[in-house]
Amino acid sequence: MLQAFGWGMLAGSSYLLGGLLALRWRVNSVLLGVLTGLGAGALLSAVAYKLIDEAGRLAGGSGFVGAGLIGGAVATSWVVNGARRDTRLSAPPLHEPRFLVIGLSVVAESIVISGGLVSGYGLSAAVLAAVFLCGVPEAMADTGPLRKAGLTRRHVMSAWTAMTILCGLSVAVFTLLLTLVPPQLVAFVLAFAGGGVLTNVTVRMVPEGIRDAGAATGIAIAIGFGLSFALVEIVGAH
Repeated sequence: MLQAFGWGMLAGSSYLLGGLLALRWRVNSVLLGVLTGLGAGALLSAVAYKLIDEAGRLAGGSGFVGAGLIGGAVATSWVVNGARRDTRLSAPPLHEPRFLVIGLSVVAESIVISGGLVSGYGLSAAVLAAVFLCGVPEAMADTGPLRKAGLTRRHVMSAWTAMTILCGLSVAVFTLLLTLVPPQLVAFVLAFAGGGVLTNVTVRMVPEGIRDAGAATGIAIAIGFGLSFALVEIVGAH
């Protein structure tokens, strides 16, 4: 439990780092878009070659992976866009820093880390790097709007500290819970988190990266994907 909490805090510290960087220096939009693309690509690779691979092994062809992916995607889509009054799921997403959305993203990424800890393969460096690369640009992008909304520097950093702690606690709790349930249920939970991460990447991260950095975001996504895949191969976690 303590080790899992430590891994979660390490991954979640990316939100603190991103918030500090945004408060200290003016963030260049192109750099922010490139970083967002790197994080998106790394997450896509980690989910595809680590999370879903392990979920499929645990499910044993029972269909839990497909059900989990769909469930996670629907739930995340509703939270990101559909929970707004008078807003359809098909409406274009708006960049609106909401800690409910960020918090659920942190929890989903924590489940990805927990999956690596309970799967028998150990925690992949690719998974940890992917979550870290995602948190830095997300905090950097949201810090400015939070300040404009009236939050003080102290309140903003308190919020990112809370997200770091949430990541640590979530990893510890889910690591414990996933060791107590049948493999098929573990597969469903991992796939549910994977569906949420994939939806968050495509609905929020990729459009925001393209908005800030244009086509360079696509190159960054490919680089992030390749780096994450290389880490999976190097540590033998594929």
